[in-house]
Amino acid sequence: MTEPAAPSRGRLVMVAGPGRSGTSTAAGALKHLGLYLPQPEVPATRSNPRGHFEPVWVVQFQRRLLSEANVRQADARPHAFALAGQAGAQPATQEELRHWLARECARALELVVKDPRSSWFLPMWLRAADEAGVVPSALLMLRHPAEVVGSKQTYYGSRQHEEEVGGSASSPSINRTANWINLTLGIECASRACPRTLLRYVDLVGDWRAALGRAAEQLDLSIRHGTSPEAAARVDDFVDPNLHRVRADWDQVEAPQRLKDLAQDVWQEMGRLAELGSRDKGSERALDQLRDTYRCLYSESEAIAHSSIQAAQRSTKKKGRRLRQRHRASVDDPAANPGAVSAPPDIRDASLPAR
Repeated sequence: MTEPAAPSRGRLVMVAGPGRSGTSTAAGALKHLGLYLPQPEVPATRSNPRGHFEPVWVVQFQRRLLSEANVRQADARPHAFALAGQAGAQPATQEELRHWLARECARALELVVKDPRSSWFLPMWLRAADEAGVVPSALLMLRHPAEVVGSKQTYYGSRQHEEEVGGSASSPSINRTANWINLTLGIECASRACPRTLLRYVDLVGDWRAALGRAAEQLDLSIRHGTSPEAAARVDDFVDPNLHRVRADWDQVEAPQRLKDLAQDVWQEMGRLAELGSRDKGSERALDQLRDTYRCLYSESEAIAHSSIQAAQRSTKKKGRRLRQRHRASVDDPAANPGAVSAPPDIRDASLPAR
């Protein structure tokens, strides 16, 4: 077997994709094959019993940035990418990330970083990698949107959805389908600026050797020259076809047909791009057109729901005024309001998605 060739420069592999797309499986397989995943990691949970493979520092860093940008992990707003981009482009933020990246690259020449929130911040990572002297690349995971929505419903449910979007919603499936479209199109566009590979989840769990072999060639990783029998055995134990636990189709997704049709068009075009080696001008133009279509659909939906949005804003303002009045009353006369909180409530919605 040919020994893996060491890269001349440090390399960073960003594993990106909407949550429940197989990003944990991809990151875990790369770690087992020898790429370095910065420590410590987020511990395993019921939704990912074999591990999330997310560096704790990265999760905390990007949670903070999303909060600063007023962007949710499951945000369906097309302009949310611009808001996240502004937060990630701040000089202090760039310096913090560059410093962390340079430190981690001193530990190993090939790093893999996975956090679903990274999908909002790819330009930030690419810029920091360039400044740190690291070659960045992106591994984009593809899983059918109906399965992504079904998996989120199975493992997260409606309560988690309220935390993801920052409030209650009558139909989580609608927002989750829209979020899949928004994130997939945004990730595809941002990743054009670096070497990338598009990997179907079904291909990864079906034949990881072939799937990751193609990815390693496209990203110029050292494992393209071969891996040790011990590393291959670890991945054999880790990548189990039974990981593909949730299978669904559009009949099981409660969402408007127009939205499901658009998601299906994005899925098919992303699949075509994957077949063409992750680069194709025709497919990229088609995806640009789909991005414009989604923007128009979202704008129309906002306009239709404008009265409801305004009513919700008025309700929030009234609630905030009542809370402040209760607090002032408790400060002036604590005995008159014994059930009031002893500290001023923070009425800003700064909650973060639970993991």
